[in-house]
Amino acid sequence: MVRNLFFSFFIVTFFLVSALAQAPLYSDILIDTAKAQSFDERLGTDDGAAMALLFGANMRGNLELCDCNVPRGGLARRIGYIEAFKNKFKETPVLNVDVGQFWYNSETQTPYIVLQNEQVAQAYSFWGLDVINLGRYDLLFANRLLGRDGIKERTAKLSMLKNLVSANGVFADNVAPPAPYLIKEVRGARIKGAKKSLRIGFLGLAEPLRVGSGMMDATVKSMFETARRYLPQLRKSCDVLVILAHAEMAAAMQLANENPQADIVIAGNAEGLFKPRQVGKTIVLSAAPGNMQQGDLRLYLSADGKISYKYRSTDLDSLVPSDPTALAFTQEASAELFKLK
Repeated sequence: MVRNLFFSFFIVTFFLVSALAQAPLYSDILIDTAKAQSFDERLGTDDGAAMALLFGANMRGNLELCDCNVPRGGLARRIGYIEAFKNKFKETPVLNVDVGQFWYNSETQTPYIVLQNEQVAQAYSFWGLDVINLGRYDLLFANRLLGRDGIKERTAKLSMLKNLVSANGVFADNVAPPAPYLIKEVRGARIKGAKKSLRIGFLGLAEPLRVGSGMMDATVKSMFETARRYLPQLRKSCDVLVILAHAEMAAAMQLANENPQADIVIAGNAEGLFKPRQVGKTIVLSAAPGNMQQGDLRLYLSADGKISYKYRSTDLDSLVPSDPTALAFTQEASAELFKLK
């Protein structure tokens, strides 16, 4: 019995890894910033991008730097990147996106963890993230904040609740669930045509926890069945369709294979820095683990309305300026948490 289970697991893993290895790299869109000597070089020159998706993931409740060897990430640098982008590329509107696991795992909601997650909610509300996908471990705290009793007052204080997205999360009966998808309309000087806007659709998904044979993760429903349910109607309502999946790379590749109508799939839990991959016409990207890098996907419009892309993922290291207000917020939050220790 055990031998058969092991063999079945080996076969499934083999095919998933093989599919990932065989997927063609989408090198045409990749901009390598590793050799840049300054942050300005990393941002590059203004080459006419019509808009940009700036994304990250895996903050895990930590607003400060992470990675002991090369300190990277943190709220202040992430906001610093976004603000510097807006200042340099004034004709390129931005959507700021989180792919998931921005809250700490709240299966155990101690006072320390609750405060930590509340601080993230305050930060995301103040800096106005446009789309926030709930990862599997975010769903537990989301159930707490989205309770129908007092939801109007909480939303007034925490605007980020309006920008949450989750298509396959499971919510209690007394909870006002977030939308399965959001459509953001973007206008800018370089977005022309009859509508003079681009509608960007975001479907939010979370991969289940891997559990034993015959057991199901009750926190989420099937990502793949959910995607098949919602994508046809979302495709009709948007110009660019993005799947935000807090999932490993193999699952993101399967989503791309099964849903060719998607333009972009972003894997939020790839736990590695992968180059862009292409499945048919779908681009598959990955967010950096630990919020260490800023994902930066720029969209370009040709005269006939066709969309092309350029992508870079940049270290949030010491070259990236820290936003002063975000840095002060982080320091105050840390001091508040320290009192609970």
